[in-house]
Amino acid sequence: MGAMCDDRYYCKKCGALLMIMPWEEKECKYCGSKVFPLPKEYDKYTFDNYDKVIEDVREKYVKTSPEYNPRSAQFREKTQARGRAKRAAMDAAKAAGKTSSPSGPPKVECPYCHSTSTKKISTLSKAAHTYMFGIFSMSRNSKNFHCNKCGADF
Repeated sequence: MGAMCDDRYYCKKCGALLMIMPWEEKECKYCGSKVFPLPKEYDKYTFDNYDKVIEDVREKYVKTSPEYNPRSAQFREKTQARGRAKRAAMDAAKAAGKTSSPSGPPKVECPYCHSTSTKKISTLSKAAHTYMFGIFSMSRNSKNFHCNKCGADF
């Protein structure tokens, strides 16, 4: 893999290593502090060695800085851990063939037969029904769902 890019920055307050595009504001997304360009000594490292770079930058530049705040570092670590857990859950769901949303589409239960085999009555369907039956479609058009099992509109 290639060498590190010029768009890599680090935060002296929380120890975050960030990739910031030239048009973005140069501030930490975890604590809002000013960020600094990654020192040129790390240009020789590739992304394969990125864990070593993170550890080295935090020891040499972050923890020795007067701006360093351990509480900000803990907040960053917790935020990053939540992000990793969320990505792992999404990857596991994707591997299992599930949708990207963890809960799937919302389930609407029929109040009469309690089936979840329901569908939303579309606006186009309501308009077509009104065109065909006029004022007699008012009661149906006030409903939002149709049960596929018992045929009820609710």
